[in-house]
Amino acid sequence: MKIRKIKRKEIANLLLSQKGIALLTVLIFGFVIVTMVTALLVITSNDSKLSTLQRESTRAFYLAETGIEKSIWYLNSSEDNPDGLNFSGSLPVSGVTATEFYDVDISEIDPGPPEIKTLISTGKVRGGGEYNKGTRKIEVKLKKGVSPSGSLSYSHAIFTNNDMTLNGGISVHGDIHSNENLYVSSTVAFNLDGTATASGDTNDAGELVEEDLLYPTIDWPYFQDLAEREEDGGFYYDEDPSTYGETTKVFDVPETLTGIHYVDGNVVIKTDLILRNAAIFANGTITVLGNGDVTLDNDLADHPLALIAKGDITIGGSVHGEGIIQTEGNFTNNGNVNIQEGAIYAELGVFNGGGGVEFNVYYGTALADIIVPGTGIPVWVKISWREVYL
Repeated sequence: MKIRKIKRKEIANLLLSQKGIALLTVLIFGFVIVTMVTALLVITSNDSKLSTLQRESTRAFYLAETGIEKSIWYLNSSEDNPDGLNFSGSLPVSGVTATEFYDVDISEIDPGPPEIKTLISTGKVRGGGEYNKGTRKIEVKLKKGVSPSGSLSYSHAIFTNNDMTLNGGISVHGDIHSNENLYVSSTVAFNLDGTATASGDTNDAGELVEEDLLYPTIDWPYFQDLAEREEDGGFYYDEDPSTYGETTKVFDVPETLTGIHYVDGNVVIKTDLILRNAAIFANGTITVLGNGDVTLDNDLADHPLALIAKGDITIGGSVHGEGIIQTEGNFTNNGNVNIQEGAIYAELGVFNGGGGVEFNVYYGTALADIIVPGTGIPVWVKISWREVYL
């Protein structure tokens, strides 16, 4: 008992002495420093992990974006895509490396109109550690649009994207081309001051070319917007919005038009009509009846388009002057066509002449150097973008 009391007294004296206080202070500060260092190491480790996660997540995001851009290129431009804009199925777009890659799928196709594709692009970064990885996913919707092309102009007097048939007495000053077959019923009555070419058969009336030539596509929303804004005297015709595409605009009173006139349906012309730096765009057909007389008075450098239709264009009356006639359907001449300076473009064309029917086209050479606004090549364009959160 005596020994214990002595030890307790010695310890008490030690703690009360300066050496004892210094030792206690060192122990306390040592504990605090160890705690702080440990906490700092934990914070540093967590920051490093978070930084790695953020860095890999950002890389995965840009990989997903790269997948979207490469997919759009594949759909619009790649020579490895034989289906072109009509491609559907799983996109063969993936890669970079085994640990950093993107993968894209067409997850949905809405046949429309308008036709819409949905692309889902997943970007991934994988590594050896638990935290060395990242995944980001992007969804983009595409619809068909039109993009201007510096290599595309109205370079022919007559151009058909499908078959071209020329019957009777016809005179053409300028080159003609068919992306399919070219048929001339009588080479004696056919007067061509230019070159005839075709991607299909020509019945010895022209030269064969190996590939289809680019055919100008009309950007319909572009011209509808101009008409709805009624710029330069233009006008948008839709008498009954509930009958989309079924409006028929009849021109039965002589008029002089300027600007863009967009008809959400069909057009019938049965009177004298002057297009003075003007164009008629019809969602449906354009028909010029026997008593209709259309004068195209367009400055080709500023306003080359004149009669444009999604459906067929049928001439039973008379069309003459300066401008471009174009249809995404069939062009048929049963009346009198005299284009003094311009061109005719059609999906399929039957051009009749002789027997009281005239058909003469003089190509407007200025068109070769003009990229007409609102025309171009068909492409898929983005209409929406969003990130899909995992």
